[in-house]
Amino acid sequence: MINKKKFFRAMAALIIGGSFLIFPTANAEVQTYIGEGEYLMNDFETPEVAKQRAKNRAEQNAQEQAGIYLESYSHMKNFDLLNDEIITISSGIMKILDVKFNQDVVADGKGILIHVTIKAEIDSDNMDKWLNKSIEQRRQINSQMENLRQENAKQEATIADLKSQLAAGTITQEQAKQDFVQKDKVFTFYQKLQEGLNFCAAENFQQAVQSFTDAINIFPRNAYGYFDRGTAYNELHENQKALDDFNKSIEIAPNHFAYNNRGKINFEMKNFNAALEDFNKAIQVNPNDATAYYNRGTVYFAVQNFNLGMKDFDKAISLQPNNVKFYVKRSAGYYVSGKMDSALKDLNTAIKVDPTYYESYSLRGEVYTALKDYKAALKDFNKSIELNPNDAETYAQRGNIYKLLGDNKNAQKDFATAKKMGYTE
Repeated sequence: MINKKKFFRAMAALIIGGSFLIFPTANAEVQTYIGEGEYLMNDFETPEVAKQRAKNRAEQNAQEQAGIYLESYSHMKNFDLLNDEIITISSGIMKILDVKFNQDVVADGKGILIHVTIKAEIDSDNMDKWLNKSIEQRRQINSQMENLRQENAKQEATIADLKSQLAAGTITQEQAKQDFVQKDKVFTFYQKLQEGLNFCAAENFQQAVQSFTDAINIFPRNAYGYFDRGTAYNELHENQKALDDFNKSIEIAPNHFAYNNRGKINFEMKNFNAALEDFNKAIQVNPNDATAYYNRGTVYFAVQNFNLGMKDFDKAISLQPNNVKFYVKRSAGYYVSGKMDSALKDLNTAIKVDPTYYESYSLRGEVYTALKDYKAALKDFNKSIELNPNDAETYAQRGNIYKLLGDNKNAQKDFATAKKMGYTE
């Protein structure tokens, strides 16, 4: 008997908010780094903010050191990272163990030099968690982090210019005081956003919500805070709160990420027309957004418009030919329409693109089962279980193959394992 459950589940899953790479368990590696940073504070700056500026520089110093290890680790995993992703990863997964502050009045008496030394560590288990995120999740976080890095660089330049004007006497002390207060406020806002994104990278979404709420309280008319908090709420399965935040983000500053995320929420809430409208808008804003086509194709399948759905999967693959998820989704479409050869071809490609994605093997095992090539199916189910020994359904599928091959002993063993793990037919 052919079990189509996994294929229908593959057809129903959106890419945003779901991780899909599974790496074999290995012994964790922990790397330790010492970072140092300095900041010259004048009389108009808030001491706590100035200390945080110095601490940021120390963290950046430690992150630059960690980047060499992270790049080497990703290569060891045969994993290609996005542009600038090393900096994002090190910021997101680095754990600060100790912070030491020292400050001295500079010789000319025109400020206080704050020196910070931090001790930090990188755990390879946290690196694996990052690599397990979907391409879309990583792209969103990386894009946000890059925006924050650019804003911080602008802040640094503006502060330096402000101090130069103050030293040259081209700005009054009262104006300088007002400007520094505003700059400190902006800095704190971006710090809260970065703090929240770091919590998201570490999958601590409840604390991320609080950081993003703090950012919103500082600047209620900035779209970033609502967008990021909506993403965190979605991870916590608080769909209505997520939808409200994405609505607010789009009202302030619409972009294709926000439309995609709101479309996902509408899809999960079975608001299919609204979801289609959101993905249409995402594509209108960015016609090269492969994820929007993928997601719109999923909605078309949900409303049984299979022709348009398959066209969208074709488009997604043409835009992003190395995304294993896209091939798996299209293979599901081929499978349920009885086009086994095409389904098999897509799954072969998916495995070639990423041989560590366990579900490609279990789905290909189902195709081989349908084609009555039971030995090939057994080989694929074995590989799927090797990569992910926690999927109960795959044990049940392998049990069926053993039964078809006349190996009742191993069949009953797999059925018992699946049942123990909570699987029911």
